[in-house]
Amino acid sequence: MNDFVVYEQPLNERMRLFMRVEELTQRFHHSLEKDTSIDTHMALSTLIEMVNLTNRIDLKRELMKELERQIANLGRLAEEPTVDQERLHEVMDRQRLFIEKIHTINGQLDQYVKNNELFNSIRKRTSIPGGTCDFDLPAYHYWLTRSQTQRHELLCQWSAPFYDIHEPIVLILDLIRNSIQPRRVTAVQGFFEQALDNTVPWQMLRVILPFDFPCYPEISAGRQRFSIRFLEPGDMLGRPQQCGNGRDLEFQLTCCAL
Repeated sequence: MNDFVVYEQPLNERMRLFMRVEELTQRFHHSLEKDTSIDTHMALSTLIEMVNLTNRIDLKRELMKELERQIANLGRLAEEPTVDQERLHEVMDRQRLFIEKIHTINGQLDQYVKNNELFNSIRKRTSIPGGTCDFDLPAYHYWLTRSQTQRHELLCQWSAPFYDIHEPIVLILDLIRNSIQPRRVTAVQGFFEQALDNTVPWQMLRVILPFDFPCYPEISAGRQRFSIRFLEPGDMLGRPQQCGNGRDLEFQLTCCAL
C-alpha cells in the first residue's frame, strides 16, 4: 500500500476508541525509540493523551467484548469449505489467549501513574501552552537531563498496561480491515453516497486513493447511510473546493464488517 493513501472512518464508538488508541500507541512507540529529551517529551505527552482517553472508559471490558464478538462470528465459518480452517482456528486461539491475558491485568491502565507526583504534575501543566518549561517544572527538567536508559525505563514502567492491550487491538483492527476486498467505485462529480444494510455489523469504511490523487475525502457516516465528498486542498491557505468540476472520480472503497 506504499503507493496509496488510506482514509478510514469508524462506524461505531468502539472502533473509534480502538483506532484512537492504535494511533496514540504507534506515536508513543515511535518517540520512545529516539534518544533526545524532545523525543522523550513527545512520548510522555502521547502517554498523557492515552491516559486521558482511557481513564473514564473500561477499555479492557470493551476489548474482551469485541474479541468475544469476533470469535462468535468467525466460529460460523468453521463449516465453510473455502475457508482455511487451520488459519481460522489459529486466529481464534489467539483471540482466546488475549481474553485470558486481559483478565489477568490487575487495576486500571493508569495504575502506574495515577498516584505518581511527577507524572501528575506534568499532566496538569500540559493543558497550559508551554506549561512544561523548566521554570514551571524543575523536577521534570532534571529528569529530562538523565540518561536515555533511565528515561526509557520509567516510560516503559508507566506505559506497561498499555503494552498488554496493544496486540489485541492490532489483531482486532487487522481482521476488520481485511474482512473484505476493496472495490472500485465512482464519485459522480466528486460525490459518492451509499445506503448501509442494517442487518450487517459494519465496523469501518476505508477509502483508498493513489498517492498522487489530487483530492482528499470528507466522510460523513450514520447507521443507515454514508457519503463521501472529495475536496481539493489548493494551497492549504484558502477554503477547500469540491473536486470534480464536471468529471467523475474513481477510487477504491471497502465497507468492513466482521
